[in-house]
Amino acid sequence: MAKIYDALTAFFKGHPYRNFLLTGALLMLIPLFHGLGILGSGTLGIWGYILIITVVALGLNILLGFSGLISLGTAGFVGAGALGTGVFISLGLPFELAALLSIFIAGLVGALIGFLSLKVEGLYLAIATLFVGEILRQIYTQVEIFGGQMLQIGAVELFGFWTLSSNPPNERRLLFVLIVFILIGMMVLMYHLTQSKTGRALLAMSRSESAAQAMGIVILKYRLVAFVTATVFAAVGGVMYALYFQNVPTTAWTLDLSLFIIAMVVVGGFKSIYGTLLGAFVIHGIPNLLLKEFFGDVSYIFSGVLIISVILYYPYGAIQVFYDAKKAIMTFMAKRKRGNA
Repeated sequence: MAKIYDALTAFFKGHPYRNFLLTGALLMLIPLFHGLGILGSGTLGIWGYILIITVVALGLNILLGFSGLISLGTAGFVGAGALGTGVFISLGLPFELAALLSIFIAGLVGALIGFLSLKVEGLYLAIATLFVGEILRQIYTQVEIFGGQMLQIGAVELFGFWTLSSNPPNERRLLFVLIVFILIGMMVLMYHLTQSKTGRALLAMSRSESAAQAMGIVILKYRLVAFVTATVFAAVGGVMYALYFQNVPTTAWTLDLSLFIIAMVVVGGFKSIYGTLLGAFVIHGIPNLLLKEFFGDVSYIFSGVLIISVILYYPYGAIQVFYDAKKAIMTFMAKRKRGNA
């Protein structure tokens, strides 16, 4: 047992790519289980949504966890990625160009919010982003080009020759594998961003803007980086939604969703990549995969109690449970080695 633990520790220690690959490999088991008939199509869809919303929450974690800034309009930018992709496809653009245009436009709006954030702080910034999200929601529901209640996208053609639909089970599983690759790519991107000079500047800015300025950090530059990154991640999540579900509702991008995404970051753990994935599972996965079958709509009460418990006993996020378990295992192994000696 001790040798197996030491071997696993040596394999994963200092190799973040191996951890990301292991995460991707584990997530790939989900479509495999679906193909074997162990998981139903509804369960596959719930897991797909968890992975999509994790990408969105990763971007918000950069904004909220690393930069100390707040946004209540995240859902609007997810809608921008999803609905924008669908509209551009309906205009005759290929999926890849439609996705890039949607992400680029969302990034421009994020840059505008970054400029405005210099004029407002704290609660006022939260209210300002809330109204940005509300303006976007009104555009989605009132402008006819977005298709009324639901924007139908249909089968998506990738790279000009590969057509995938969300209806045949085998193609649905391929779409799931594709969004797993995108998720792992965004995790790697966040890892490099937060470990770079930019990540250190964002952390310094979150702790004290005055001290950061004294160190030569340009606040405007890094506020722009934070907001643009968060909106781009949100728009990428929206593109993933359009790719995977291929039907995009216009009324889903509300304040409630933005608050749920914030809860995922808080519950999972600030500044934690894997904590964000865990937070998405706790907030969306546990009620829909485990509790709803037994308790129906009351399941969200249990998830609310679970959220409060995590905040009370693990203020640094539920991911801390795994760190504590790791410490306990290491302590147990060390005592066992001393006993054997």
